[in-house]
Amino acid sequence: MDERPHPERSLMHAIAEHPASSVKSADRVLDLLELLAGAGRAMSHAELSRRTSIPKSSLTSLLRNLAARGYVEQGTGTHDYRLGERAYELARRGAHHRNLVRLSQPWLDRLVQVTGESAVLNVLRDDLSERIAAAATHRAVLYTTHVGVLSPLYASSCGKVLLAWLSPAEREAYLRKVSLKPRTEKTIRSVSVLRRQLQAVRDEGVAWSWGEFTAGLVGMAVPVRDAHGRVMAALGITLPESRFADERKSELLAALQSAAAEMAEAVTAAASK
Repeated sequence: MDERPHPERSLMHAIAEHPASSVKSADRVLDLLELLAGAGRAMSHAELSRRTSIPKSSLTSLLRNLAARGYVEQGTGTHDYRLGERAYELARRGAHHRNLVRLSQPWLDRLVQVTGESAVLNVLRDDLSERIAAAATHRAVLYTTHVGVLSPLYASSCGKVLLAWLSPAEREAYLRKVSLKPRTEKTIRSVSVLRRQLQAVRDEGVAWSWGEFTAGLVGMAVPVRDAHGRVMAALGITLPESRFADERKSELLAALQSAAAEMAEAVTAAASK
């Protein structure tokens, strides 16, 4: 039995023992961001220090770090600061994720009706692909579509979509450190092969998994993009190899792309309200 302390349990234990404790630098960062967001305008270094009670020397360091990460921006030639684009992007991404879960089910259900196959919606979670919504076909299947399933990015079609549209730096960092542990006999075992597949995914707009995560299953997935073209999630269908034929490719791909586009439109509209 593994008796090493679980990190989440350790954190919960620490919080229970010291409920009133806090990390001062974290509190100060949150105070700054909340003040700038509430003000809705640029604020001077002096005003920020006065209203947050952060010493000016500490404030300078915090603002420098936040500016380097894009969470605040300094006016040209001034000591005024406002929220940066990265802060707004983070808020939009959070809203998109909530709305994806809330709004995706009708399109997943329709995909099942149109294709006769199970549909899934996955997002990136650390170095894994996490299923956040699904709709199962009533036809005989060899697999389940439970929400919460985690899969390696390199082995599933949704995972390959999420991996293919990481930034180049993030993608290369992943490829340098990944251990391609086989899930089935068909799981990719070569980083160079995976890199070529990811290029094909970006070129063709669709990812495939040929029995690489679950033996006997074909998976295909497409990106769900936000209004800026960034990939929010991967929308996919899975079916037994016995029900797949080359002549179905265009039909299945068209259904996936249509559902992904409409889902993205609904999520973007909800986030803008």
